Amino acid sequence: MKKILLLALALLMTSCSLLYGKLGGDFDYEPSEYEKLPKHVREFIEKSYDGIDLKKLRDTHLHIVGLGNSGSGIWVNPHMKDWFNHLSKYNRFNVYMTASGVDDESQADEQYIARLTELMRYQPHFIPAYALAFDYHYKLDGTIDLDHSEFHVPNEYIAKVVKENPVNFKMVASIHPYRKDALEELEKWAAQGVRFVKWLPNAMGIDPSNKKVLPFYKMMKKYDMTLISHAGEEKAVEGDKFQELGNPLRLRPALDMGIDVIISHAASRGKCADLDNGGVQAECSDLFWRLFKEKKYEKNLFTDLSALIIYERLSQPLIEMIENKQFHSRVMYGSDYPLPAINWIYRTTDLVEKGFITEEERDILNEIYSINPLLFHFVALRTVRHPKTGEKLTDEAFEMPTRLLKK
Repeated sequence: MKKILLLALALLMTSCSLLYGKLGGDFDYEPSEYEKLPKHVREFIEKSYDGIDLKKLRDTHLHIVGLGNSGSGIWVNPHMKDWFNHLSKYNRFNVYMTASGVDDESQADEQYIARLTELMRYQPHFIPAYALAFDYHYKLDGTIDLDHSEFHVPNEYIAKVVKENPVNFKMVASIHPYRKDALEELEKWAAQGVRFVKWLPNAMGIDPSNKKVLPFYKMMKKYDMTLISHAGEEKAVEGDKFQELGNPLRLRPALDMGIDVIISHAASRGKCADLDNGGVQAECSDLFWRLFKEKKYEKNLFTDLSALIIYERLSQPLIEMIENKQFHSRVMYGSDYPLPAINWIYRTTDLVEKGFITEEERDILNEIYSINPLLFHFVALRTVRHPKTGEKLTDEAFEMPTRLLKK
């Protein structure tokens, strides 16, 4: 009986492995096989770059992850590998691994970087990327909360990756402002020329409006640093108990101090408390646009296009972004890789059904995805149009603002 149970378990895990491949990946070719794409597909791709100032084209939102096997210091919560007690996290972990091209956990760090740099290399026009570190979740008293941390990617590892791949990446540090050494850590990286800091408040347990953070903001201002902060509901990383920390209105203190802030994804998912009106529930994206349209923030508030075509975020946030083209000088391209490599969440069928692309365009985008999901994401965003007016995202919406590009 025991042998039968073990065999059944083995078959189940094998079936799951095949399923993970379909949900996270499902690629037919290697990026180096770009020339295998039909001529009309390659011409479609080339046309996607028309009108963009390529000197300003950057992927401003790209994650570097791994398992820490290379001495990188990367940490992944053991819950992510515990299928018995944490099945949903286990499934998410495996989808991420297959999407990232990792098939050997003992080589995960190296395989992730190798796959990513290959995806970047085999594109018609090279797009340098801002590589994000990722700090632990911290409690208000400055101690690490491992239970609510899903993973940790050290600043030192990102610095190493950037040094080894200087053409590909620019470093974005991640420093939790509650850390007891937060100011020392911030100043250390500022002294080394780092000018961007990444937060994901829901996952890290950061309240951007807490007075405890003000000294951190002051030092960021001193070194002219830019904050890249997620806003809106978070599902890619655990944040369920802390979703309200992703409220874009909580970033007002940073903005009021004149710090450059990039609100990721235009806060395009979930409900947030309208802190300006008694805390009634509102769409997080509506609160984002309220901030974005305030004249006093027109010089230091920015956003990116990442995640706007994920099926759970369609349709209104993308429509609003297309319609508000007068603000596109403060918008920039971002992929949020490795998410574009997760087949399950980027559904071209959904884009067709909601009127953002045609069936013919869907076939082309699927062919691109089969060889290079990073390229697919860029071309898809260049392809989508307003379901009613037919307007597209402007060229300017893909260019990094000069103010930030110079940092």
